[in-house]
Amino acid sequence: MKTIIVPLDFSETSLNAAHYAAHLYKGKEDITLILYHYYAEGEDHLTAENYLQSLQKELLLHIPNTITHLESGESFIDRLAAFAHIKRPIMIIMGLLGKTPMEQRFSGTNTLKIAEKNICPILVIPPQAIFKKINNVLITSEMKAVEETPVLLEVKNVLNEFKPSVHILNINSDHYISVTDDYKEERDKMQVLLADFNPEFYFMRLWDFHESINLFSADKDIDMIIIAPKYHSFFEKLFKTQHTKTLLYQSQIPVLVIHE
Repeated sequence: MKTIIVPLDFSETSLNAAHYAAHLYKGKEDITLILYHYYAEGEDHLTAENYLQSLQKELLLHIPNTITHLESGESFIDRLAAFAHIKRPIMIIMGLLGKTPMEQRFSGTNTLKIAEKNICPILVIPPQAIFKKINNVLITSEMKAVEETPVLLEVKNVLNEFKPSVHILNINSDHYISVTDDYKEERDKMQVLLADFNPEFYFMRLWDFHESINLFSADKDIDMIIIAPKYHSFFEKLFKTQHTKTLLYQSQIPVLVIHE
């Protein structure tokens, strides 16, 4: 069985992520969906348990193997990471934002802290995202030192799950009229490594990274964006700067974070 974990604080954002997850893997009998809730000292865990059970009944209609897990501890990040280490999920699917102190556990900072734990891919669901079949996936790539890596294997696992059309985008200020031989060489390597998915390659001159991603995604009707440090070193900076929230908050499309 493959395991998916959905952290919940019962905000609209996290509930939307849970429903997205249920539709994403709807009808797959090899999937166990775990609805996870962490409660801090003094919080009403009995009410949370009732909420979990109610949501479980609803999502069982989509994924027969839907279970719940409720726990407490000193740190949401540490408890979720420890739980994930035990369950070894193929993906954590979670929302973003949150207005109350409890909901703020799902801020961009905490989402990336989970990703930094290097447990598994994290799929971040925008607040207003409505599930659509994953027909088109965008992968951002620097086209440098392309090789077979654990990150690439994780990407392949996701692509094998949904069988989408694959669009690989390189955004760089060096691009002018034609692509250099170095980029062509790396493109050819990636073409071989992802040959099973018949990827299409695109090169854009950098103006604004976030705007370029958004424009490309709209033009190609992208359903999921995949970003990983091996594919885009810009992403490494996202963990340490305000650009993190800009990227995740601006995107209207689910973003899959695969951290090495």
